[in-house]
Amino acid sequence: MPTSPVEPASGTLLAFLGEGGAFGRWLLLDEGGIAGEGLARDGLPDPPVSAVLAVPGDQLTLHWIELAEGLAPAQAAAAARLMLADASAEPISAMHVAVGRPERGLTPVALVPSERMTQWLAVAEAAGLDPELVVPAPLLLAPPEEGFVRRDLDGLADYRGPAAAFTVEPELAELLVAGAPVEAVDEARFEAGLAPILAAPPLNLRQGPFLRRRQWKLEGRRLRRVALFAISLALLSLVVQVATILSYTFAADRLQAEADALAATTAGGRADTRPGFGAAASVLFEAVRATPNVEVARIEYRPDGSLGATLMLDNPATLAALQARIEASGLNVQPGERRNDGGRPSADLILGPA
Repeated sequence: MPTSPVEPASGTLLAFLGEGGAFGRWLLLDEGGIAGEGLARDGLPDPPVSAVLAVPGDQLTLHWIELAEGLAPAQAAAAARLMLADASAEPISAMHVAVGRPERGLTPVALVPSERMTQWLAVAEAAGLDPELVVPAPLLLAPPEEGFVRRDLDGLADYRGPAAAFTVEPELAELLVAGAPVEAVDEARFEAGLAPILAAPPLNLRQGPFLRRRQWKLEGRRLRRVALFAISLALLSLVVQVATILSYTFAADRLQAEADALAATTAGGRADTRPGFGAAASVLFEAVRATPNVEVARIEYRPDGSLGATLMLDNPATLAALQARIEASGLNVQPGERRNDGGRPSADLILGPA
């Protein structure tokens, strides 16, 4: 097995963080198993397809709790935070809570100080890594059907059992395993079981505020296609805007021409002495403001130069007062249909020259 740094173009780099927060050992995994290994002090390999960060189990706590099924990730994290609020030595608000995959009816939940999680990711970033997975080291062991398996470290040991995982000193382990059988796992067996675990880890600390952000890489032909698409979209948007402006301009010119022709002549070709829309509307609105209990519901400027309006009012006396004010302003009022709209009287009027 190679033991010197390599420069792989693919595979998964598994880097172990030590007790001091610095990288220690690393393994490179590919389809055939372990393709390389080494120590971080001798240099890490070039970034592979994916990277996984293994963090010390004694620097976080793993709890196995009962959670309701079907919860969304955010709901599961919130429920676990409430259930473990009293189980944390530090304020729960300062802890990062990560929820894993259920195992034998219990769900693993990791509690780690948010500041420590930030430091771990900073160390990885300084080494040029953006790990997809951050996994507690004891969860890299495959659980046995019963009892525990143990991987010995320097003064500590990782333990893994069904719905159980922790890192502890050997002298304290007896209290936790409670007499269950414990089988030691050597490095060869440990490494042989890594691939299926990394394919579907029981818990990934990169969730919630520490969720890995997807980075898009565009190169060569794909970048050119995206650029051409963006340019085409911009040109299409410009064409639509220009067409809209032109259509509005032509429509406005046509309406202006019709208005000018209507204002210049009558149906018989004589000069039009009737008030235009602005003058007639001004008289109508002024009379409405001066007459209580009257509202304008509709207004229409007719081709013959008259102004039609539908008014909401309370009684015939109000209509008479409004008509008198309009006629006093120099316009003639022709009463139209009177009806009842929604329980309120209404009337149509036509305003023209006196």
